[in-house]
Amino acid sequence: MNKSKFAAVAGVVSLIAALAGCGGFVYTTVGGTVTGLTSTDATVTNTLILRNDTNYTATLSADGPFSFNVASDAAYTISVSTQPLRVYCTVANGTGRMTSSASVTNVRVTCIPAAPVGGNVTGLNIGATLVLANNNGNTDTSLIDSLNVSSVTSSPTFTFNKYVPPGKPFAVSVYTQPAAQNCAVSANGTGVIDGANLDAYKNIMVTCAPAVPVSVALSGLAAGATLTLTNNGDTAVNNMITTTINGNFTFNQSMTEGQVYNVAVGTQPAGQVCTVTNGSGTAHLADPTAATNIVVTCANK
Repeated sequence: MNKSKFAAVAGVVSLIAALAGCGGFVYTTVGGTVTGLTSTDATVTNTLILRNDTNYTATLSADGPFSFNVASDAAYTISVSTQPLRVYCTVANGTGRMTSSASVTNVRVTCIPAAPVGGNVTGLNIGATLVLANNNGNTDTSLIDSLNVSSVTSSPTFTFNKYVPPGKPFAVSVYTQPAAQNCAVSANGTGVIDGANLDAYKNIMVTCAPAVPVSVALSGLAAGATLTLTNNGDTAVNNMITTTINGNFTFNQSMTEGQVYNVAVGTQPAGQVCTVTNGSGTAHLADPTAATNIVVTCANK
């Protein structure tokens, strides 16, 4: 090799070494193995999404190796971005910093069997839809799940899609009521999963009964304005009425026999004042139309 070619090669080597020294363009891999993800049920595919702290993701559906490309002097944090439905996965050795160009292979992702949570609904009207929630509001968002129960019989069964791992809580609640009914979790709706008996949590009872819908007729709301209405001070998003248009609206939560309703303005629209007429009363199944005579009128200030 002549001197000029040797100098050129030496220059390239020096450049690569310099880039490696400052963390630029030289990458290696950080990874390890996943165990417990492969399902023994041919009808079920468990999909796990892992994430590095730079928001690179890896999607896996079976046991085996995985890796992320990481700069040779960069920090890394491997975590579970999306849990599988039927198992629960945790990460060990997932945090560190690269100190050389050697690959890291000791990250361990372990998935364990989880418990199906479900039960039975009684009294739901044929063709009605009830929305149930599990662990709604839990700080561990991977445990939160919701489920539409549509009734083709008066006693449908349900099982939440996300199974709950041993040692973790479950808390089933009604998220959205069916029309003209009031449903409640009547038995076995809360607890902590015991790993020794994963099939013990299919006995939740939800009971539905006839109820009186609460409806309002809204007029005078200005174009582009937003109005919120509450009933009995309930500020749950799924049970408030929030609208930008005039018309007739019904609260998701109907009232049981003898229950008091009290419709009020939660948030006034900008530049307007809305008033409620006939907003309070007592629900009676024998006279369900009384709770539909509520009038809301808006006017400019």
